[in-house]
Amino acid sequence: MIRLTLIEDEELIRLGITTAINQQPDMEMIGVARTGIEGINLVKELNPDVILVDIGLPDISGLEVIKEVKVDSKTKIVVLSSHSSQGTVQSALNAGADSYILKKNNVPLILEAIKTTFYDNKSFFDPDISRNNFFFQQKIKGKSYQDHLSATEMQIISLMADGSSNKLIAERLFITESTVKGHINKIFAKLDVKARVNALIEASKLGYIEQDYLKVG
Repeated sequence: MIRLTLIEDEELIRLGITTAINQQPDMEMIGVARTGIEGINLVKELNPDVILVDIGLPDISGLEVIKEVKVDSKTKIVVLSSHSSQGTVQSALNAGADSYILKKNNVPLILEAIKTTFYDNKSFFDPDISRNNFFFQQKIKGKSYQDHLSATEMQIISLMADGSSNKLIAERLFITESTVKGHINKIFAKLDVKARVNALIEASKLGYIEQDYLKVG
């Protein structure tokens, strides 16, 4: 019996996946959480075999959840997300995710990902992701994977794309402005740019943000 925990903020998705899981003879949904912090605590309490986790949670990023869980647990993690950019997928893998699928209301795909990850001890990727060969490339646009943006840097570049100032970013992430500036300097170095607008353009090319960076005035 595969014991699962789901960390997902959308109620209809939680209900649909939980119903589908509990209809399987070899699976059981033992815990469901709406936020990242709630999910981390639930995982520590229940110690499930497999976690299904979304990236976009209302409190902390699913990437932070993955990192926290993987610190002292061998629990398998399947990301269930609407984000398919190279940066997001690669960051999830580097954080410790075992498999990655996209939200499509595709129950057979979710079940296949769970079984492949747990029974076969292999990574499973959504066909739409694998089709782009993200994981068979040694570099992204000439940049090594080791230069990818961290979870925090991805949050900051997204806020920059929305036109947020350093002060507003600091308030949103509960960090100091000097810390924000430090992260931005690292982003500039990784993207090999020297200005904010160039960082957004490069981040868009690499798939870290959508093509709406021109919001910045």
